[in-house]
Amino acid sequence: MAETKKFNFRDCLYVIILGIALVLVAYIFLSRGRFHCTQTGYLPVQQIEHEDGTYRGIFADGDQIQVNVQFTLQDGMVTAARFRHLRRDDNYNIDAEEEPYKSVVAMYSESLEYLVEKNLQEHLPTLYTPEQVVTTEIDGYTSATIRSSKIISAIRDGLNRGVYRY
Repeated sequence: MAETKKFNFRDCLYVIILGIALVLVAYIFLSRGRFHCTQTGYLPVQQIEHEDGTYRGIFADGDQIQVNVQFTLQDGMVTAARFRHLRRDDNYNIDAEEEPYKSVVAMYSESLEYLVEKNLQEHLPTLYTPEQVVTTEIDGYTSATIRSSKIISAIRDGLNRGVYRY
């Protein structure tokens, strides 16, 4: 005949503690949702307030600065924005006067100017889809396009660095 095991309080306590620990870990993991998904990607749920002032930020690839922006925030609104440096290899720079590079620079400028007079945190994600912002045409032969993520990175770099000038 099989021997029946007596109730062991210690084993039961271990199972309860293990169950509570698993529930607690699951709760912590699920409640840490600091991000939510939107059409443009993952954005912070909590809005961060940045100080009023002028910011500078860059996007660099390797050791070469490709985009350098300067923008001014006042109460979360962009009041001014401009490129300090815009370059891609030796093909174009901020002073490009020949096509198609002149149009590419115009596309970058138009996307940056889109943010002026707008709340930065609300409108910056729109640059992930530059076709919603940029109307400048580019010739089909070169099929040159704007890399608005470079602008976004430069702006976020500026915000991470903090105010350049009050």
